[in-house]
Amino acid sequence: MNGHATGLAALDPRILEAVRPTTLSNEQLLDVPEALSPLFPWGGLQRGWQVGVSGPGAWTLTAGMMVPSLGDEGWMAVVGAPLFNLVAGAEVGLRMDRVLVVDTPPAGQWGTVVAALLEAVQVVVICPSSSIGNRDARRIAARLREQRGTLLHLDGGATWPSGLDMKLTCQTQEWEGIGQGNGYLRYRRMKVEAAGRRSAAQPRSVSLWMPGPDGPLTAAQELATVTELRYGAWGGESP
Repeated sequence: MNGHATGLAALDPRILEAVRPTTLSNEQLLDVPEALSPLFPWGGLQRGWQVGVSGPGAWTLTAGMMVPSLGDEGWMAVVGAPLFNLVAGAEVGLRMDRVLVVDTPPAGQWGTVVAALLEAVQVVVICPSSSIGNRDARRIAARLREQRGTLLHLDGGATWPSGLDMKLTCQTQEWEGIGQGNGYLRYRRMKVEAAGRRSAAQPRSVSLWMPGPDGPLTAAQELATVTELRYGAWGGESP
């Protein structure tokens, strides 16, 4: 089931009942791919957290990050990003039949829509086109704590009125695959940086293939910065 709902249609009890988990999980962490675990203080995504994701490749990173935790039974909702790349999500292994796509809610209804979805799905991804009001933000935050869900901000939290628990930023990227003026772009190498507050305050970073030669999202060796040693650099003599 790949649902697409418009505005308050996301609150249709039939949709919410269809995706509502049958049991409540007592686990505090959502699994993430092994290549991403060094970014998180406990090796996984903390339930109840708000995490911003931004930079080139933000949606691909978000989709790939959710693959292990959704599995065959979990559900994710994407709100306010009707043009997000479904193909990119499928290419990194996300089960698109476990994703609800919800159009941008009417003004003043973000709190109602997102709070209702947090009762039914593990993860809600939002990408508002304008700032979310304080009242809606408080309602969403309260439901997030109550349900121990996860809220991902695909704009890095730019439209949220307060701070997030953690931010992931996609930085430099390099593509490989083109030969001598021909061929296709096949592999993308990215650096992802993480920063946050409290337990996530220590900056962390990883280098990833997304996709790469060994899979859709795998660790990549850090690129070394090589400085050419010229004659006299160390005060030595010419060989």
